Amino acid sequence: MEREKSPHRKREVLGPNAVRVPRREGQDRVKAPCAFFGSGVVGVRDVGRVLFEDREAQQVLCVIEENGAEGEERRYGVRDGRGQEIGVIRRIPPSRRLLRHTWRIQQPDQPEIVGRNKWAAIPPKEAAARAAGKFLGGLVESALFGGDDDGQVRDRTLLWMAGEEQVMQSVGQDFQIKAGWLDRRLAFAVAALGDR
Repeated sequence: MEREKSPHRKREVLGPNAVRVPRREGQDRVKAPCAFFGSGVVGVRDVGRVLFEDREAQQVLCVIEENGAEGEERRYGVRDGRGQEIGVIRRIPPSRRLLRHTWRIQQPDQPEIVGRNKWAAIPPKEAAARAAGKFLGGLVESALFGGDDDGQVRDRTLLWMAGEEQVMQSVGQDFQIKAGWLDRRLAFAVAALGDR
């Protein structure tokens, strides 16, 4: 994402699109860049998707390459700047028409990470109670505010699980890493691919 506009800086000097991590600088909350997309293109090049360590795009952090497909399943290899494999990301098509695709991350010497819709990760009885509460809340909000719906499609929340351990959570392009063993470059790669 591009750094947010504030009263102290103009949008023209905000810098390139980058993977950003929020942190505090004095009283301000700043989204500091930690990986950069090359050539001013939002993460896409002819040779694949490349993230750089530096703003000048000289030091490769990781390269994301599509490794083909099996049916509707897509596979992406993630390599470091020397060409060593960091991991593999797979986009799995849904088993039923009404569901959306799921994601898998394979990192060497670690358990497979499964990106699951937050509703799928909740036990069925608890999910039913939460869905009923959300539905009733929506009815109340509609009654109070005249049913004003902005028509925007909301980003889905994914819980990234390795067995029973939550490794990270994502809502659209916002990722929160929870497991110290996850190679951050794999999270960057998933964010660059986007949940589409």
